[in-house]
Amino acid sequence: AGREPRAERVPQPSMSAAEAVQQAEAEGLTLVRTEGRGGFRGVKYHEGGAKPYAAQIMEGGSLKYLGRFATAEEAALAYARAGKAAGREPRAGREPRAERVPQPSMSAAEAVQQAEAEGLTLVRTEGRGGFRGVKYHEGGAKPYAAQIMEGGSLKYLGRFATAEEAALAYARAGKAAGREPRA
Repeated sequence: AGREPRAERVPQPSMSAAEAVQQAEAEGLTLVRTEGRGGFRGVKYHEGGAKPYAAQIMEGGSLKYLGRFATAEEAALAYARAGKAAGREPRAGREPRAERVPQPSMSAAEAVQQAEAEGLTLVRTEGRGGFRGVKYHEGGAKPYAAQIMEGGSLKYLGRFATAEEAALAYARAGKAAGREPRA
């Protein structure tokens, strides 16, 4: 039993940005703007080519590719349609980066002292991060990243100047999730 020949793909004509916005309105869809290079939620921009905008959506825990498009609005329309088909309500974009207030870094001693004050344990390991939940990345002002498993997914907690500060973030997240520290 051989395979059937693959059906030929028929290229779809591209929509202008205005046509995509008009179509979204006609279908009752919201194209959610973001600050990223794609300009909309679910849209990525790739240099070059006639269709530099790619749309993708998380579906069932996997990233589903929706196609390449000539305009960001057309890609956003594909994303909004896929979200509607999956029964999702559109979410607003993230708050602008300028409004995010960076937290000042703690010294290693301050982080250890704060952990003690909060009754938290920073669990040492042999890895390059030096503590449970901490990874070391070369270079940069904040080379230590903290992350924790939460609900079956890896949750990113941030980048930190010291391993101890990253370990404190991990310990706080563990406490918030009701976990006891493991040695």
